[in-house]
Amino acid sequence: MRKKAALFICLIICLLLFLALRYVSAAEKETRIKSIEIKGNRRIETDTIKTRIKTREGDLFSLAAAREDLKTIFQMGYFDDVSIDSEDTEGGINLIFAVKEKPVITEVVFQGNKEVEADKLKEKVNIKVESFIDNQQIKENINKIVRFYEEEGYYDARVTPVIKVLQDDKVSLIFYIVEGEKAQIKEIIFEGNKNIDSKKLKKSISSSEHRWIISYFTGSGLYKKDLVNSDVDSIKDLYLNNGYMDVQVGQPKVVLSEDRKQFTLTYPVIEGDQFTTREIGFRGNKIISTKGLREKLSSKGGDIVRRDLLRKDVLAITDMYGEKGYVFAQAVPQMSSNRETRSVDITFDINEGDQVRVREINIYGNDKTRDKVIRREIKVTEQDIVNTRDLKRSFQKLNNLNFFETVEITPEQVGKDMMDLNVRVKEKSTGTFSVGGGYSSVDRFVALTDVTEGNLFGRGQLIKGKIELGSRKTSYDITFKEPYLFDYPVSGTLDLFNTKRDFTTYSERRKGGAISLGKSFTEYTGGTLSYKFEKLNIFNVADDASDIVKAQIGETTTSSTGLSLYRDSRDYYFDPRSGSRNSVSFQYAGGFLRGDNEFIKTIGDSSWYYNPIWDTVISVHGRLGYAVGISGNELPVGERFYVGGINTIRGFAFGKAGPLDSNGNIIGANKELIFNMEYTFPLVQEAKIKGLLFFDAGKGFDDDEPISLDHIRYSAGTGIRWISPVGPLRLEWGYNLNRKEGEKQSQMEFSIGTLF
Repeated sequence: MRKKAALFICLIICLLLFLALRYVSAAEKETRIKSIEIKGNRRIETDTIKTRIKTREGDLFSLAAAREDLKTIFQMGYFDDVSIDSEDTEGGINLIFAVKEKPVITEVVFQGNKEVEADKLKEKVNIKVESFIDNQQIKENINKIVRFYEEEGYYDARVTPVIKVLQDDKVSLIFYIVEGEKAQIKEIIFEGNKNIDSKKLKKSISSSEHRWIISYFTGSGLYKKDLVNSDVDSIKDLYLNNGYMDVQVGQPKVVLSEDRKQFTLTYPVIEGDQFTTREIGFRGNKIISTKGLREKLSSKGGDIVRRDLLRKDVLAITDMYGEKGYVFAQAVPQMSSNRETRSVDITFDINEGDQVRVREINIYGNDKTRDKVIRREIKVTEQDIVNTRDLKRSFQKLNNLNFFETVEITPEQVGKDMMDLNVRVKEKSTGTFSVGGGYSSVDRFVALTDVTEGNLFGRGQLIKGKIELGSRKTSYDITFKEPYLFDYPVSGTLDLFNTKRDFTTYSERRKGGAISLGKSFTEYTGGTLSYKFEKLNIFNVADDASDIVKAQIGETTTSSTGLSLYRDSRDYYFDPRSGSRNSVSFQYAGGFLRGDNEFIKTIGDSSWYYNPIWDTVISVHGRLGYAVGISGNELPVGERFYVGGINTIRGFAFGKAGPLDSNGNIIGANKELIFNMEYTFPLVQEAKIKGLLFFDAGKGFDDDEPISLDHIRYSAGTGIRWISPVGPLRLEWGYNLNRKEGEKQSQMEFSIGTLF
């Protein structure tokens, strides 16, 4: 009986539920949405939210659709909470979405970072100020910060986010950082290397073991993941450049110590056999003979196979074709190895392509510089056959203008035998105004004002005004140079000057002007013809001055002409890495030119530059000078050679490496012989700051003293050089290697001006 009663009650409940559901469903079908309202939003526009939901005014109400809209609004990422409510209204309901916006980040702050600047950390995070706080985004940025610290060698860095609540739903996001110490490389191990020792392998990679003193000054010996991975390729390159064609280098095994401060790196190596070159052949060459190609190769039969030489050979072959206009020629070395004899036959497959002409030369980026200023430096013209050697020289010439931060010459193939040259430049400021002061070892304290415009009105003209006021020197100079007079390849320069300089036993004043014309004869050679007129006044002569100085007291005039010839193949005039500059100059004063002073002066000068490795440069410089008074006249004091000082033989005071009178005063020489050797290397590459080591040798010889190597003076030293906007800044210390009585053992010198 009870069971029947319970069953009956269940049936009644089910019937009631069924009727209720049918009623709700019917009500839902009949209920329309009269309006949609968004409440609680302050920063997010109402229309922005409404465009995201699917429900529209006038639709029949659907509970499932409303739930989907709620989910969509929440997934926008702007809200901590979203809810739905409704209000009955005539003819339907008012559907209400109530939202609670997330707090807004007003600032992102880093605290605890001592070794890494906040600006660098800001570059790594992508959380923007005035954005809504997002916990997932915060976690992602914590990982970014930690990874950045690991890249910098900090493998125990920890980052904790703290959200500081401010007013009006605003927060400050603070990343608390515990940097820890940089992880050092304790040991680098190579496994499997038998033919190349570990010492040589260590030199081939960028990573290095931590050495206390060396690492302190150089920052080396720290673990950086990117470097370690690239070291695998460096090791492989070393083996391939030594004939081990089958070498295999695995990813290093990296073991971090328990205190997370030291790493041990183990590189597995399978060397394989060493191969030699048996024969070298060519296939597909018709324009250039096999003999001509073979003469340019660095690889030779019987030598060890070296991948770096093969790369050099490919470049040499394509350069040969490029100089003949076949700029798209390809040379692919095919290698056939014999493992029994451990030898390789190399065949260069050559696809010569077609001879290419220039269709158009397009210039981009020159907002100020006129097109013709750029075009006249490009060694090929439209419809010419392309010569890659001329393109390289064009790049050097454009770079030597010093008008541009970057220069790019990009060939673009526009047909089977035609190409466009796209010249892209990024202009830099060519006008400088500098006011400053300094100390020169020759002129002592100097105040300097310099106004220069190297690209006047975009025409390539130079105008420069310079004032120097110092305890020993006062100078006013103005220079104007037109590199292409009347659009002809002839340069014209006008100089006006007024200089007063005090020496130990006398003072001199020079004022006058000079005009010169320059002409290039070939790509690297040229000459200059000049005329100079100046008034020279010798005054304030001390009683103990030399007889040469006393004989020239008063004002005299010099009217002279000069001729110089040069060959200049430097890649970049302002900071050369390769090439040379050789010149000889001749100056004649008096005679038919009139003037009080009559003399002849000849100087031979030679500088050579080599790039032995990386961004280092070896330079060798020599100078030989001779001057003599003519027609019974003494050689003027101002035209004599003063050897000693930062521009001649460092480590000696100005003029002290030349003849002296009985009182120890410098008297200048009529002959000079100078040798300088320098080795420069980068210190701060981005700022163009370099260090250097040097060795100098030379001497100034008196009138009755023949040029001889027996009495040459020697010095050596070091220094810092900065290629600044106003010229090379030099701070150099020289050590006198054969000091005589009364001379200083060393000399610290400073100057701003041209190099040797």
